Amino acid sequence: MTAGLFSEAWATALGAALARSDAYRHTARLWEGAVVLDWTDAPASATDGDGARCGVYLDLQHGECRAARLASRADYDSARYVLSADLDAWMTLLEGQMTPTMALLRGKLALSKGSIGALMPHAKAAAELVKVAQTVDRDAAATQALPTHAVPDAPAAPPSDAPARSSRVHALQSTSATGLRFDSVPMRLWEKAKRLGVWNPADIDFTQDRLDWQKLAPDEQDMLLRLTSLFQAGEECVTLDILPLLDVIASEGRLEEQLYLTSFLWEEAKHVEAFRRFFDQVAEMRSDLTHYHSPAYRRIFEQELPSAMGRLRTDRSPVAQARASVTYNMIVEGVLAETGYHVYHRVLSERGIMPGMQRVATLLKTDESRHLAYGIHLLSRLVVTHGDEVWHAITQRMDELLDPAIAIITEAFAAYPPTQIPFDLDPDAFTDFATRQFRRRCDRIERARHLSLAEFDTDPQDLDVLEAV
Repeated sequence: MTAGLFSEAWATALGAALARSDAYRHTARLWEGAVVLDWTDAPASATDGDGARCGVYLDLQHGECRAARLASRADYDSARYVLSADLDAWMTLLEGQMTPTMALLRGKLALSKGSIGALMPHAKAAAELVKVAQTVDRDAAATQALPTHAVPDAPAAPPSDAPARSSRVHALQSTSATGLRFDSVPMRLWEKAKRLGVWNPADIDFTQDRLDWQKLAPDEQDMLLRLTSLFQAGEECVTLDILPLLDVIASEGRLEEQLYLTSFLWEEAKHVEAFRRFFDQVAEMRSDLTHYHSPAYRRIFEQELPSAMGRLRTDRSPVAQARASVTYNMIVEGVLAETGYHVYHRVLSERGIMPGMQRVATLLKTDESRHLAYGIHLLSRLVVTHGDEVWHAITQRMDELLDPAIAIITEAFAAYPPTQIPFDLDPDAFTDFATRQFRRRCDRIERARHLSLAEFDTDPQDLDVLEAV
């Protein structure tokens, strides 16, 4: 057995370390349910010899570790969660090279038993458990604890060496021999934006929506006000914060991308108008709605988004671009907005109410799908061009923001009694939806690590992305 991992002595030592850890006790105070850490490629010598699996059983309740031992078959059956990985993945976690959240989303760690929707709100507790495990001796004969490799901070912004531009840096492209690459992903997205993105919020009829609204129960109205207020403020924030990205792309002379990006600002601005019309014409709500903005929501939209996008004004490096795009495209649009549309569909379409808002949600989802497709393309291009430096920046930024993004979802539902959530919504189902979508896109970007620039330009999966929008 490698370095004592998944031994009885290591399991006992881990249980004792968890019992001593105030940090774990605090972050895991809401955790309920035993977990098995499963070693999938364990040699026969690590099992009981009859094909049994090899794992460590931890009975965890509200920050306390009540038992820690090698897992029996009964333990596998009774545990609420079984987290499975091969030895390489466990070592990656225990050496601090990846967090449990990112290991799950990238498929390095599998949830063999249990709901990922129920697990994600406890991501901080899982991360703290791993930190404690990093301090546990792996070899009964050794006294040296595992080293803890902290994830490096984002590189500091280098001093800007770009003076204010008084002349154009790049030669004009559209009148050159190069012309425009109409077959490129950005130009195909631009074509879709011209066909599908031209709609007017003022043309949407909310007459029936107002009648349906008046028939809703107070808690149902509150749920829709909460959801729409999160969308309204979020759309305003992205409208205000997108300009630095447009400027960076323009400064690099990427004309096709810049043409498509002109639709971003136009579409985000229309989204702001559409949601405001819901408040004015359907809910007739003109009071302050910021009380719906939870701590995690404020962190993402008041701190992380403007900081990452604003940094592009002084730092146009590939790493800064990647961190900005992850924040904007992968988290704000890919986790939060897309999950929000899923809630709208679950509430409005399945009940056949509010046809105006159904139309708004459909139009916005179509717009945002193009934004997401571009974000995947941009991040993939940065990885292909600049390699692992950018890839590591992407995964680090995802890791920083995924937990607060999921917390926005859980905090929204936490405002209601667990057995009385409006519209009979299941919070776990939406958390599960968000994490599945995020993982799919993360996998798509990771493919770029294995592509040359020539292969990237002709990657058939770009066509798959386009067909989906």
